[in-house]
Amino acid sequence: MDASLLSPVTRRVELAPGLVTLRFHNPHVARTTKAGQFVNVLPKAGFLDPMLRRPFSVYWTEGDEAEIIVQAHGRGTGILAGTHVGDMLDVLGPLGKPWMVNSEDYSTAVLLIGGVGVASMPLLTRALEREEIPIQTFYGARTGSLIAKEHLQNLHFATDDGSQGFHGSNVSLVRAALEKNKLNSPKLFTCGPTAMLRAAQSLAAEFGIPCEISLETEMACGIGICQGCPVRNEESVFQATGRRYRLVCTDGPSFRSEEVVI
Repeated sequence: MDASLLSPVTRRVELAPGLVTLRFHNPHVARTTKAGQFVNVLPKAGFLDPMLRRPFSVYWTEGDEAEIIVQAHGRGTGILAGTHVGDMLDVLGPLGKPWMVNSEDYSTAVLLIGGVGVASMPLLTRALEREEIPIQTFYGARTGSLIAKEHLQNLHFATDDGSQGFHGSNVSLVRAALEKNKLNSPKLFTCGPTAMLRAAQSLAAEFGIPCEISLETEMACGIGICQGCPVRNEESVFQATGRRYRLVCTDGPSFRSEEVVI
């Protein structure tokens, strides 16, 4: 095992039952990660079970330390969420392509977040702030206790149970804002459940605005070798490139919404 991948956990914060942030010491990841990139993490350094790494967007960086957010929903993520300060993580990264902050002409960045899709949004917020691009953040979750507000700005909440903010979907909130012309020349940056991404994709097409989606999927290698994370290209992209599929790990995880089938 390459010792350069081993990263000691320096802080663990439990946001809600089964939802934690883990900060670890890794100067390479902390210093080189761009907003939207991810790391592939082995749930228990040195153990062969579970064998496969799990991908996590880099949630925050500060000095020589980086941070991920983990929600326990299976064996691997459950082990990782139970990590303690001083434990060693086996980290590979940064991987993937960053958010396309400067790829379109827009005046307002609209961050559309669903659940743990928040993972890449703090670094995106920081990148947008540096470019002096106004931000509006629409954050949806099952319940208010599962919202991670740190490092975000201009927040509008929507919860399935109505415990915080609007009782309903964050896509509905964005639609209302678009219909009332409250968002000046917007671009959507969105990450979350597939149903939300599809709704955002349709909303962007309806209003004729740019939309970038960051896809969440299982990845075994994270570097394009295993071919385990394909996303289908939209027909016009296939005709132009001859590629029926792209890989989330190396071609993404962020894509223009009109270019992929989700």
